[in-house]
Amino acid sequence: MISTVIRAMFVSSLKDKISLFYAVLFPLALLIGLGLYFDTPEYRFRLLTGVVVLSSLFWSVQGIAFQVHWQRNRGVYKLLKLTPFPTVSFILTMVLVRTALGVAINGIVMLAGMIGFGIAMPLGGIVPFLLILTLGMLCFTAMGFLLSNLARNEAQINMISNLIYIPMLFGTETFYSLQHAPQWIATAGNLFPLTYMVQGLRSSFAGWNGTAFYMLIVAAFTVGLLALAALTFRWDAEQSIAQRKLPA
Repeated sequence: MISTVIRAMFVSSLKDKISLFYAVLFPLALLIGLGLYFDTPEYRFRLLTGVVVLSSLFWSVQGIAFQVHWQRNRGVYKLLKLTPFPTVSFILTMVLVRTALGVAINGIVMLAGMIGFGIAMPLGGIVPFLLILTLGMLCFTAMGFLLSNLARNEAQINMISNLIYIPMLFGTETFYSLQHAPQWIATAGNLFPLTYMVQGLRSSFAGWNGTAFYMLIVAAFTVGLLALAALTFRWDAEQSIAQRKLPA
């Protein structure tokens, strides 16, 4: 049964054309447009890692939120209670499948940028890069699950996701330096997991030096978000968070 669920999740995720657009085509367009306009090696490296993080954010947060919302509204979770397949296993399977696809998608975006900008990654940086990327995807996927539990409809998903995207993208050094920004902006940016994923991806090009610290921080965010997602989980669209029970 697990193989059937994995295959269904794989096909369902690949049919998500909106998420694919924002995870692949939109980041590639940013790479080309901003890469041609800011023609310096330093900014191109910042741009490449920033675009990978942006792709991860779109694919993980909004993509999984809409997918969970769609399944909940169609009674998928209520039907799961009638089967021997645990709901927690189903949720974890969906998270892992979407994360695996996200890592593959980001690998394509990263490779295209490295070839286009002539950026080389040392062999010692491949493993830490993939690990911090995977942790970041898991973290944002858990965030997407939490978002889907809090939102009651698609309009609320868009509203809450924008409230998440805007502070994280503009309050971190994803695409530009905060060296001359007010101190409170830099301090607030340290509260976002995006900050540590960005720094982790960039430090991975130098190998393990410093990357392990960022991995631990992102992992801590992931555990916290997964716990909140479990506590706020709703079996069906009509159930309020106050009425919810933890998934079995």
